[in-house]
Amino acid sequence: MQISRIDIFFYMSLIGVYILLIGLVLSLVGCGGSNLKNPVSEEDTTSESITATDVVEQIPDVAEPEQVTDLDVKITVTKKTVQPGEEIELTAAVKGVRGSSVTLNWLNITQFGELSASTENPVTWTAPQTLGGENVQVEVIQLVVTVISEVVSVGSSGIETDTQIFTDTKNVLLTVRN
Repeated sequence: MQISRIDIFFYMSLIGVYILLIGLVLSLVGCGGSNLKNPVSEEDTTSESITATDVVEQIPDVAEPEQVTDLDVKITVTKKTVQPGEEIELTAAVKGVRGSSVTLNWLNITQFGELSASTENPVTWTAPQTLGGENVQVEVIQLVVTVISEVVSVGSSGIETDTQIFTDTKNVLLTVRN
């Protein structure tokens, strides 16, 4: 049985279509979305992108648990000392990772005041209306960032996937004063 050039061309085209479809499926499977408003950004969203009239303070890490992580998480707040009933905005920026899924979880640790949401970015925190007879209260807001990074590669031994999970916890101290 002899194979003609047309048959070879047909089979090569068919193989090419299969490879294209496999590549498309892998591309779609590897592109997990996030329910957040793009917390992973290439640009610095700290003080450079804020107008001169805004009052913004970058919160340093406070009492961080010791972890080895490759995440670069920054939290920006409009104020860190507020009056009772006042609202502030907290914004998270995650840089330096290629994540297929990024999750933010804001936790109101001391339960003073109220967070507008637990998984949005940015969030609003409203200070309590009264301080219960005290002059000062300290609020602890915690941000837990989880990034899932999945890399799919084709090697001589077949298709390989590498999944990594990165997590980082940041604490924000806010002061409510009369």
